[in-house]
Amino acid sequence: MRQRIVATITLVAGGLALSACGSPSASSHFVPSKNCSVTVTNYDLAGCNLSHRNLSHDDLQSDDFENANLSGANLDFANLQGANVKGAKLKGVKTNALTICVNAESGPCTNAGLNSASNADESQGD
Repeated sequence: MRQRIVATITLVAGGLALSACGSPSASSHFVPSKNCSVTVTNYDLAGCNLSHRNLSHDDLQSDDFENANLSGANLDFANLQGANVKGAKLKGVKTNALTICVNAESGPCTNAGLNSASNADESQGD
C-alpha cells in the first residue's frame, strides 16, 4: 500500500512541474498549453513549435510565446499587443500593416521583438 501512494504522489507532483509542451512553466500565470494548440483559452505557448503556422487574424494579445519557435509563422492581421516573445525564434515571421504589434502599434512588425518599425527593439529574438 505504501508503494502505491508514493508512486501516485510522484506522478502528480511531476505532472505539475511541466507544461504540456514539455518546458517548465512554474512561474507562468497563464493557462497551461494543451498540446501547443492555439485557442482562445490557451495563453501559454511557451516553448511550443509554431513555425510556419497560419495565425493570421488570431487574437494573441498578452499570450506567452517565451522561447517558442514562430519562424515563418503568418501573423498578418493578428493582434499581438502585450505578447511575451522573450527568447522566441522569429526569423521570417510575416506581418502586415493591419497586424497589431507587441508594442500596440500597427505593423508591419520587425522580426526582432515583433514591435512596430517605429519603435523596434532589435535586442530580442531572431
